[in-house]
Amino acid sequence: MTISIEHTMKAAGKIWTFKIGGTGCAKRETREPTIINKDPIQIYGFGQDSIGIMKAENQLILTLADGHGPKKAGKDISYKLHEYLITYISGMYGFILDMIRLKQYDDIKKQIYWMFKHVDNIIMNEDEITSSYNSGGSTFTMVQKILDEKNGNMYTLNYNVGDSPYFKIDTINRTISELSQSQNCDNIDSIEHYANHCLKKGVEPSNIILGRFNTTMGYKVSWIKPGHIYPYKYILEDGVYKVIENVSTMRQFYESMPSEIKPLIGYDGGPQSIRERPFNLKAISEGKFPSTNFGNTIEGTVQTPNTFGDKRTKETHNLMCVPHIDIDIIEEHREPIEFITSDGAVDCLTNDEILRLFKYKETAKLSMDEFISFLENSIDIQASLGGFKCTPGVEQIPTWDDLSYWVIDTSVKEDLEYRIKILEQENIEMTQLANSIRRELDSVNSCLNRL
Repeated sequence: MTISIEHTMKAAGKIWTFKIGGTGCAKRETREPTIINKDPIQIYGFGQDSIGIMKAENQLILTLADGHGPKKAGKDISYKLHEYLITYISGMYGFILDMIRLKQYDDIKKQIYWMFKHVDNIIMNEDEITSSYNSGGSTFTMVQKILDEKNGNMYTLNYNVGDSPYFKIDTINRTISELSQSQNCDNIDSIEHYANHCLKKGVEPSNIILGRFNTTMGYKVSWIKPGHIYPYKYILEDGVYKVIENVSTMRQFYESMPSEIKPLIGYDGGPQSIRERPFNLKAISEGKFPSTNFGNTIEGTVQTPNTFGDKRTKETHNLMCVPHIDIDIIEEHREPIEFITSDGAVDCLTNDEILRLFKYKETAKLSMDEFISFLENSIDIQASLGGFKCTPGVEQIPTWDDLSYWVIDTSVKEDLEYRIKILEQENIEMTQLANSIRRELDSVNSCLNRL
């Protein structure tokens, strides 16, 4: 099912039009969404993935949640997050706008940090459904567009917990910018943040292990010593944790690998995503031993130290729910296309492929409906080329993961009706001024004639 929505906002002589498309798929099951209407919030569920939207006269909010863990728990938490977080953030419109005008961005961040922590507590301890789950959680990415009625500017804020990315794509300059933060166990910055969070709490950070190798859920690696494989080391220097690559262990992992296995594990660029394989292969060609693209975990549990829910894992490993926040003021007359996606979709797409697909949308002048169908087919093709499988049969359904995404195409133009009203008002004011000057001149001339 293709979701197609258009939304318009007007202020101070500017008309902002958003053409929005979305879709998704519950792995091995269906491309048809479960639709939940929480007016004015609309939620579309695709397995444990879900996307949400809220439209208003002065703001537009789009969200994406990627649930994980036990199927029902991950699904319920994923769906609930849209309702809670959109309700809270939409109610902060006035505060956020005031702080943007005053350039007090840290005050916005403090409020958003509180909101995410508060909703996480509701999910784990208060919601009548989700509070009963000890395992299962969700990542969450939100894009909020706020219209300034004073000047017609559009402010875009994005917040994310986890690793579902938010891209801006400039098809003219052929650039792609990832404005979210990948908060997973492949990202050293994210791991450092986690380690120092534990340090402040006075507890030892849990270890990151390579994928889920040598766990009950993962492949058994027999060519190095038994036990978990640690791709990073924590180094405590000057009261702060630094994370460095564990080169000796990763060298052993690669070099001791049996030759018959090398084409299947590691030397193929890694099993987690098609997207990251070129980076790993390049690193290997340079004599390095990359530990990314194996789906690294916190001791075999979750793949991100930042998450909603995951009650038991939070207690055991001191996980966080701290969002990354980005604030942008739109000044261009033509905004780059935006792409919010779960890892199930983007795992199949390199940046070059994303640019090619979105450039084709512009070149072929595809409608949003047409482009979403084209993008869906292209993801299936790239998945097949990369070794990811779909179910057999007429309607092929992805088997590697749930996947969902939003695409936003923005345009802005002058509001001619508003401009006419302004000109009419200026004409009235000029006429009034001219009449006033005429009266003054007549008065002066009358005085002169009496002399």
